[in-house]
Amino acid sequence: MAKLAFDTGGTFTDFALLDDKGDLHLHKVLSTPKNPAEAVVQGVSELLEKFAGNIAIENLQVLGATTVVTNAVLERKGVETGFVTTDGFQDMLRIRNEGRYDLYDLNIKYPDPLVTRANSFGAKERIAADGSVMTELEEETVREIAGRLKEKGIRSVAVCLLHAYKYPQHEQRVAAVLREEDPDIFVSLSSEVCPEMREFDRASTTVVNAYTRPQMAGHVAHLQREFAAKGIDRQVLWMTSSGGLVPSRRAAELPVRLIESGPAAGAVAAAEFGRTAGEESVLSFDMGGTTAKLCLIPDGEPNVGTDLEVAHYQRFRKGSGFPLKIQSIQMIEIGAGGGSIAAKNPLGLLDVGPHSAGAMPGPAAYQRGGTQPTVTDADILLGYMGTESFVGGSFKVSKEAAHEAMAKLAASLEVSVERCAWGIHDLVNESMSKAAAMHATDLGVDPRSLPMVAFGGAGPVHAYGIARKLGISRIICPTGAGVSSAIGLLIAPVAVDLSASHPMAFDAWNMDAMNRLLDELSAQGAEVVSAAGVPKHTISNRYTVDMRHIGQGHEITVVLPDRTLPKEEFLSELRGNFFKLYRELFGRTVAAPLEVITWRLRAGGEKDQVTRPHETVIAEAKKGSRKVYFQEIGGFTETAVYDHYKLPVGEEVRGPAIVEQRESTAVVGPSGVFHVDAHGNLVINLH
Repeated sequence: MAKLAFDTGGTFTDFALLDDKGDLHLHKVLSTPKNPAEAVVQGVSELLEKFAGNIAIENLQVLGATTVVTNAVLERKGVETGFVTTDGFQDMLRIRNEGRYDLYDLNIKYPDPLVTRANSFGAKERIAADGSVMTELEEETVREIAGRLKEKGIRSVAVCLLHAYKYPQHEQRVAAVLREEDPDIFVSLSSEVCPEMREFDRASTTVVNAYTRPQMAGHVAHLQREFAAKGIDRQVLWMTSSGGLVPSRRAAELPVRLIESGPAAGAVAAAEFGRTAGEESVLSFDMGGTTAKLCLIPDGEPNVGTDLEVAHYQRFRKGSGFPLKIQSIQMIEIGAGGGSIAAKNPLGLLDVGPHSAGAMPGPAAYQRGGTQPTVTDADILLGYMGTESFVGGSFKVSKEAAHEAMAKLAASLEVSVERCAWGIHDLVNESMSKAAAMHATDLGVDPRSLPMVAFGGAGPVHAYGIARKLGISRIICPTGAGVSSAIGLLIAPVAVDLSASHPMAFDAWNMDAMNRLLDELSAQGAEVVSAAGVPKHTISNRYTVDMRHIGQGHEITVVLPDRTLPKEEFLSELRGNFFKLYRELFGRTVAAPLEVITWRLRAGGEKDQVTRPHETVIAEAKKGSRKVYFQEIGGFTETAVYDHYKLPVGEEVRGPAIVEQRESTAVVGPSGVFHVDAHGNLVINLH
């Protein structure tokens, strides 16, 4: 069956088509930020027109990753949203959880809530923590709220009542009443979006879902209509933040789970590229036009966490953003991409990012209205990226325009244009190497022990410099590095992550209650995964639990043993799993009673394979040469330029060199020796 994947990025939208013959075709177009669907439709149309003879359109499966949800939150371009909670708790989004990300900052600030105080309403009701009804739901108060929402023209509302994660009956009735009063309103219930403990985190997650839901629903519906007009009848599958694919309907209902969909697809691809290159554990480095993402992949699978934070008031400061209780691949993201703008800061020093020129107006070299120098402009001036071979020569860039923009900044810093360009390139490398070192250290790993998988349009350009700073000795640049996230979509399994908070102490363990809860999660998971076309008998379930010592404030996620084991054996194994992980994380164990807080399920199908044996074209791999800047040499030197696709398998070439693909360019410095392996990966060894 043919598959067509698209990944909407901030600057480019990437495509990967696996046709009926098993051949892989790659494509790239500029993103259209005002309407992301335009670039998707354009790219899909161009691919189908070119390869129509290789595809049975009626069976074509389309897969997607998008920045629609992320951008709506970061740029505050979601819809006006209402918030309904238990009466008396309307200020929950402002009070937060009373935590402080900086204890000593007397003027500490947080991002303004996505819902204004005027749009936060209280419903008269109250359910206690044990499930007893303290105050029956007064439906008239809900009808009054519905009327006020209608008056204000609010189309989407988040509902988060006390203890609804476990006792959702009042939330469900609130939703029914709101829909009776306004059938067109989008209602996001915390008991469906995030059925987990911790009131503010649950509310924050539900609000982000409601804030972005109409946009995502519109985006999904628009694309389904466009694809249907082309004869593509299968529903689109969308990448979630945890690395699994879900059907369009679920993506439209729970957009908050797609907030890191593109980066997650990249991490899935990096794990596969590492495997084909014979590496179990790798450091994934994905640098596109707007951001760079770093992800540690131990033992062939990225780490999946249960918490995420977005829209930080202070960049990189945990606790200064909106917490989201969703399953998400653990990675760090920094505002350093090809479009990141370089400028002189108030201290008279060079700064790069976080502001980006994006796709429009783009870097100065694009000649689309951008006048400020960017990382891409610097890379072009240093010779790392060719003007005639940019995106395979289909996109013309101007070295003169890049030089003009760079000259203004260089003059203000009183340095040469070349020195300014190198400063930008090196400063970005320094920022990313520090971020990678911190990420690896947080997870207890020495980054020097890991090979780096570099991809994204700008990843292979910067990988050599970052690897030298980190002490990494091996870089893997896959074929199609510039569209690797799209390739990751072709590989990823259909999978859904579900959770439910139901505290259970070891001293009062109830196997029957546990099995009922897990069976319910399993049934929900099977329903979602089978809706994407996966046969029910092939669905696999993986159970984990969030555990802690009773009285602790936070949990750790532990794999659940085989639940068919006898109770004592089951608890003994679960206890052992907990203490093993606890010791690895904190270096010691504590003698205190244990409890499970949240139960988690990942239900999914199997991963796919995208086999891409490297077929060398019998031709001269060397395309020519150009002057390229290398700090090790102290200036520009005439450097050979190679065509990645024409390099013979296994033949080693010593740097300096430039290796070009259609979608990306790899820079190999004087200390590097490179070859192409049997799977088409460009492998660079640093000496």
